[in-house]
Amino acid sequence: MTQEHEEKTTLEVDVEIPRHDDRVVTALFRKTKRFLMKVGGLLGFTIKREPGRCWICQKTEAEVGPLEAHHFGIERCYIDAALRWDIIAQDFPLFDWKTFDPKHPETFVDAMDAQGILLCKEHHTGKDTGIHMLPFSIWIIQRYLADGTRFNPNEVITHDRV
Repeated sequence: MTQEHEEKTTLEVDVEIPRHDDRVVTALFRKTKRFLMKVGGLLGFTIKREPGRCWICQKTEAEVGPLEAHHFGIERCYIDAALRWDIIAQDFPLFDWKTFDPKHPETFVDAMDAQGILLCKEHHTGKDTGIHMLPFSIWIIQRYLADGTRFNPNEVITHDRV
């Protein structure tokens, strides 16, 4: 039996990010982020989201500061990439694909109600906790570990519910 142990890894990423316009916060992004804050709902691939809470720790803005909307399907920097919309449509069946025009990919990419989740700063970009900093299979387990479980030297899991 493998004993409990700490795993330390230096992660180096070497990928090609396509040329793209500078990031802009579109009206659609702002509107659909507000939707997540107030309503929550289901992601385009049926992951339930709680309104106004970090998807991982369930904390509110009052507890952790501003929540950030994370593109949980297609990152904004890939908006001009050659994307396989047929596959994306299969993975996000709840999005309204009947009105989608691939010449305007922002209508999907910036639709946080279709492919976004709210995260606190720690679980978005935090060292050893953020989705941008960990392999996905390690990052997501934070959502499922029981309260009181030590995840790393600086975090003990708590899923606060008011």
